[in-house]
Amino acid sequence: MARHLKEEFEKIQNMQDKAADKITAFSGSMAFVYIHAVIFTFWIVWNIWIDKKGFDPFPFGLLTLIVSLEAIFLSTFVMLSQNRQSKQADLRSELDYEVNVKTEQEVAEIKQMLADLKKVHNLE
Repeated sequence: MARHLKEEFEKIQNMQDKAADKITAFSGSMAFVYIHAVIFTFWIVWNIWIDKKGFDPFPFGLLTLIVSLEAIFLSTFVMLSQNRQSKQADLRSELDYEVNVKTEQEVAEIKQMLADLKKVHNLE
C-alpha cells in the first residue's frame, strides 16, 4: 500500500518543471543576491562616474526595465514551483491517508484478537 513518494512525484514532472525548480532554487539563494548586487553596482558606477554620458543615465530606465522583466519571470517561476509543491503535498496527503486506513484496520484486528483471547481465557 505504501508507495515511494519521490518516485510518484517524479512521474508527474517534466523537463520544464525541473528547469523551473532549478531557476527558482537559484533565485532564492545568496549567490543570486550577490551577483545582482555586483551587476547593479557596476551598472550604476559605470553610468554615473566612469562614462559621464552613460548608456543608461540616471534614473536608469533600462536597468529598471530589465529588473522589472526579471521580476515578472521570477514570480512566474515561483508560482510554478508552488503549484508543483501543492501537487507533492497532495500526494503526501494521499499516502498519509492510505497509511492511516491500514493502521486503523490493523488496530481493529488486534483489538478483536485481544477480545477473543480474553474470552478464551476468561479474563473479562
